[in-house]
Amino acid sequence: MRTFLAEVITPTAPPAVEVDTQLTEKVSFTNFGSLLGNIVLAAMIISGLMVFFYLIWGGVQYITSGGDKEQAESARNRITYALIGLVIVIGSYAITKLIEAFFGVNILAFKLPSAPGTDIGTI
Repeated sequence: MRTFLAEVITPTAPPAVEVDTQLTEKVSFTNFGSLLGNIVLAAMIISGLMVFFYLIWGGVQYITSGGDKEQAESARNRITYALIGLVIVIGSYAITKLIEAFFGVNILAFKLPSAPGTDIGTI
């Protein structure tokens, strides 16, 4: 009985697991314009999320100011700046859509022109 308990209580090391740390596939892009468009789109999404969180932060700060005029003014400024940022984000999106409508060019999926028989437009 003693040997059984000794075997149960004695910890054993888990079997070694081999982990392949080599990258088998490279990250690449074939069109610089689509990469730039994706970066712009991601920046718009991130800035929209930041506006949302600044509005929430300003609202909470305003509620918890407790009558302190400096904190209330700081919260009011934060909310104002967040709304100005929201107008800028919406305005930039509207400008890109207007340019696409007027010129017929999709800015967010722009492809560089290339001469026939060459592959200069892709990287």
